[in-house]
Amino acid sequence: MKLLIRPAVERGRRYAFPAAWAAMVATGVGLSEPLPTVDVAPYLSFAAIGPASAASPGQPAFLAMDAQPAALTFVRHDVNEPDDGHHAPNREITLGHGRFAAPGNAVRRQVQLRPISPRTANELADFFRDVSYTLTEVRLGEAVPPIKVDRVPDDLNTKDGNERKSLFITAILPVVLEVNQRVLADREQLLYLRAKIAAAPLRMTAVERIWLEGLAERYETSVDKLDELVRRVDIVPPSMAIAQGGVESGWGTSFAARNGNALFGQIQVAGRHSVSVPWKPGAGMPQPFTDVGEATDAYITNLNTHPAYAGFRAERAAMRERGEHPAGYHLIGTLLRYSERGQGYVQFVRQIMRENELSDFDKSRLSSF
Repeated sequence: MKLLIRPAVERGRRYAFPAAWAAMVATGVGLSEPLPTVDVAPYLSFAAIGPASAASPGQPAFLAMDAQPAALTFVRHDVNEPDDGHHAPNREITLGHGRFAAPGNAVRRQVQLRPISPRTANELADFFRDVSYTLTEVRLGEAVPPIKVDRVPDDLNTKDGNERKSLFITAILPVVLEVNQRVLADREQLLYLRAKIAAAPLRMTAVERIWLEGLAERYETSVDKLDELVRRVDIVPPSMAIAQGGVESGWGTSFAARNGNALFGQIQVAGRHSVSVPWKPGAGMPQPFTDVGEATDAYITNLNTHPAYAGFRAERAAMRERGEHPAGYHLIGTLLRYSERGQGYVQFVRQIMRENELSDFDKSRLSSF
């Protein structure tokens, strides 16, 4: 038996190395040619195929959808956008900022901000010069560079009034625009879903339903009140945000602004601060934030959710229905409850808007480097 096996083993050794070498070459060729990439973002909207379960009494039909539909199909939804040379021709998935990102037919492109942390007002001014970012250019139609000042410099109060205000406005504008663009991406998706529900409520997919529920939770309402949700998911005009930030923080020079990024006069009466600051929560005590972006996000969320500002949201929605772009100078008139000064506060903020021509920035947009 050994005599029969040995010749076979010898023949196997003779061909083993060539066979192994051929296998390695074939593998190398395969690995050197990666699979072609396919941009699936434009096609990631899910629509269920097959029967859907019936809605229970008193429940919106789209909430009764089976969380595990029998089949899924990919559908493209084109939404018109304003002409913008910085928008890519292909639709991109919105990153989102809630529990769930928008299901793939939220098409507004998200510009990512470049964070900067200037230690002094001079460093901040030098940076703006280096990137050729001036308010004059923005007023002439130039896009706003996507930069994000984490904190206002401690020494803004060493600058004279006009330079201090100019630095503050230049720093805050791109941060407000970035928060607004995220809100607009959510709004775009929401309007699509509202139209879809009105036309065919049972075609709401599980992915879309989960996203919608998360959005409603963030905006402190419910999915069966879609019109109210649409009123809440909308921008705050930059002119209004900048003017209120300037008034509430002394153009970035107040103690709360310099030590806790408290720019918009929001109060924290109880609980624990999320950041370390030299004051405790209490009546009339400012709410601190990690950075300027977080403070701006909280300010816009406050106007979009708090019952005291329902009038602001209603008037903004009325402007949309008339085909008008939300205007800060007009909408600030609805914020009588933002300050104990009431109408006096509104008049003062409007004066700030006029003196600094802040309405020029209500239609400004972010660019990319």
